[in-house]
Amino acid sequence: MRGYPTPDDLAIVSYETGLYARDKEDWRTCDSRGLRPLMMDFKPSMELPLSISRSCLVCGAPTTSAHYGVDACRACTVFYRKARKKKPYACRTITRRCIPSKDGTFACKRCRFDRFERILRQSNGRDAEQPSSSSTPHLQIPDDPPSLAVPIDTPRPLQTPTIGRPLLEQCAICYKMLCVVRRNSELNARPNPPHPSKINAGEYEITPSTYTTMNNACRFFVTAILDTSQMLFPELATFTRDEQWTLAVGYYNRIFMLDAVYRAETVFPDDMNKCLGAYTSYMSVDMADQFFDDCPHENSNTAEAKEVLKKFMGTALPSTRKAIHRANLDETEFHAVLILSFWFADCLQMRDEIGQIAERYRQQVLRELQAHYKEDLKLEDYAARIGELFMLIFNFDRSTDVNEQFEIYRLLGVFTDDTFVYRMCSRPAS
Repeated sequence: MRGYPTPDDLAIVSYETGLYARDKEDWRTCDSRGLRPLMMDFKPSMELPLSISRSCLVCGAPTTSAHYGVDACRACTVFYRKARKKKPYACRTITRRCIPSKDGTFACKRCRFDRFERILRQSNGRDAEQPSSSSTPHLQIPDDPPSLAVPIDTPRPLQTPTIGRPLLEQCAICYKMLCVVRRNSELNARPNPPHPSKINAGEYEITPSTYTTMNNACRFFVTAILDTSQMLFPELATFTRDEQWTLAVGYYNRIFMLDAVYRAETVFPDDMNKCLGAYTSYMSVDMADQFFDDCPHENSNTAEAKEVLKKFMGTALPSTRKAIHRANLDETEFHAVLILSFWFADCLQMRDEIGQIAERYRQQVLRELQAHYKEDLKLEDYAARIGELFMLIFNFDRSTDVNEQFEIYRLLGVFTDDTFVYRMCSRPAS
């Protein structure tokens, strides 16, 4: 048996009744007259009513309380109050899309804070849409008790000057242009090209790659590399023709598979056995049987070539798709990888002036990438992440694998000395 109710007991009963009323209408506009029968029938021996259990909108844990006008458990509310007063957290996966685990806990503080903020914004939006009535007395329940602390003016810390990203920003422009050139060239080379307005709107079919489309797409890709690389790196205009070709071919062999798999994450997010063999066509093990159907060489051993292609794609595609999916690059990181891939090991075999230019660009892109981590993502420890990017470049450097594949195809007669993809990887520019 309990004694007479204290003011705290009455406050709890009023608060719980307000929560129940919210199921019928906004809890903040609860009619105070609805509380009178409950207060009149309250007896000293009366037990408190059972609380109505809900789920926390932030983490999903059971809760009987509401804070800031939303269903939020005490743990999430305390976390949010403290987090508002601190520097912004960094996302553990750099995606800002972390979700609670099965037991309702959050491993990422940044995403927990963002989720709370998003729920509050949605709640405030609904409150603003609901009409208010001035004729009905309202029971006002404060979200938080008033603070008795006296605010103290503290000096604001000096802001660190931001570092510009001119190289990464220019790379984004050049890569977009590279993609446009590849798309337009490949689609207009089809037997029945789409209407230009449909090409511009992106209304075209991603078809299976074939021998002919691959050979043409490779020519378009390398030509676009030669053009856009001079826009991104003006010093290339002073290089000899052979030096430009060496850099372009080496760059193609390093980023062809990387670009194909990176874009496949958007085009084929649910099929890890596909990649984009060209900008507008895909490759997979299933289409290997038709790949050499348009091979122009009559004496070629296409049957054996199909088996070689199946074996290569059966091992290369799933592993590379998983690597890119696991890395989860943002656009800035992807552009940094493109720049680092261009000024890679090929420069070590060239004259000293080119090596110095390569080193300067590598240092610049790393400075801008570090600024992206520190200023945009609020990361303090990013050395491991930069190491992951370099490992991606090493893993996607398919120069040796591609050359071996091309030599096999030449021995089988599907490639000849005049085949463009074979000639560009085995001979200098002519």
